[in-house]
Amino acid sequence: MHGLESLLLNVLFIIIFLLFIPLLLEINSKMLFNPTKKNWIINFSASLGIILCILFPFSIIDGYIFDLRWVAVTIGGLYGGVTTIILLTGLTIAFRYFLGGVGVGATVLIGIVLMFILIAIRKMFRKSSKQKKLLVGTTVSLLAGVWALFVSIIIFDISFNAFFVFLYLILTFMTTLLVIYIYEAFQESQLINQRVIKAEKMEIVSHLASSMSHEVRNPLAVVRGFLQLMQVTTVSEKKQREYLSLSIEEIDRATDIIQNYLTFAKPSPENAVRINIEQELKRAINIITPLANINRIHIGTKLESCFILGDPQLLQQCLLNITKNCIEAMPNGGELFIETYKGNGELMIVISDEGEGMTKEQLSRLGEPYYTTKGREGTGLGMMAAMQIIEMMSGKLSVTSRVNEGTNFYIRFPTIEKQA
Repeated sequence: MHGLESLLLNVLFIIIFLLFIPLLLEINSKMLFNPTKKNWIINFSASLGIILCILFPFSIIDGYIFDLRWVAVTIGGLYGGVTTIILLTGLTIAFRYFLGGVGVGATVLIGIVLMFILIAIRKMFRKSSKQKKLLVGTTVSLLAGVWALFVSIIIFDISFNAFFVFLYLILTFMTTLLVIYIYEAFQESQLINQRVIKAEKMEIVSHLASSMSHEVRNPLAVVRGFLQLMQVTTVSEKKQREYLSLSIEEIDRATDIIQNYLTFAKPSPENAVRINIEQELKRAINIITPLANINRIHIGTKLESCFILGDPQLLQQCLLNITKNCIEAMPNGGELFIETYKGNGELMIVISDEGEGMTKEQLSRLGEPYYTTKGREGTGLGMMAAMQIIEMMSGKLSVTSRVNEGTNFYIRFPTIEKQA
């Protein structure tokens, strides 16, 4: 039973240092480590697993021990390169030599043979399917185990009982099979997730391109029509000015659509500065007031001075997109109320309207690039861009709405101290 306990402890070391730690690195390596650092950490982890296996062996006779070190060398070598194979083999031999005993010679013979085998098959192993990797890995690991037993019996005249031989080989086989299977299953899962994410991104890009193409084509067609009309017919100067004014409006509309699309695609703000939110809100209100007056909408405010970090131009675009949506949601007039308050290191901006409101289904789809409640007049790009800007500025947006009662937009930003 002492031999079983020692070998099971070796299995635990291999699972922790050659499976669990590499999986953690695979999950977090993009955020924390570059590939070179990751490889060195994996090599160090495998080395630690080998050392612990040697330190907790099953002693056959004084100075001659057995453990699952060759399973660790096999797995680490198959997934590493030539450098890793040489490193792990050299470490195994060096550490076993440091401990001393008659088993040092056996370690040298087994290690050198296994090293050349691993170097010879490493490329084939990496290109193989999961099933073939399981077959190759377990076969090499078993061959290393059998070779270790053979060297012990033939060269060093060590005797083993049948139970130990069976236990040693079955644990060698099962441990190698388990580690390779779980690692490969994880890699397959990661690959599938990456493909799903890529497919989702491509679908969004496709919808964006389709929506933008459709919406940009409309104003360009209007402009082209007016220009053709002015070219082939004689129109009065008054009509020419009217046509030109309408053409400019349509070009501005196309520009807004493209700008919203570019805002969504932009990864981060380029001009992050201290922003006085009271000043920016007043500026946005001044811009939106003519549109509000035309639609018989009163704008009420309750603002206080507070500073956040971000891009003023992007913030203006975000505020204008949201307030414009609120105004368009009140075709029969009403009140647009903007309020700010701060607390617990956060600024809250509340933008409320008395408009048509949204259903739960419409609210859940708010911000989708190809979804709008405005029918043919909207693209969904404006709200999508506003949500993207808020996220880029480390903010959070939540929305509540009731049909025929209105909509409330709650925007949270982390505050900063006023510049001295």
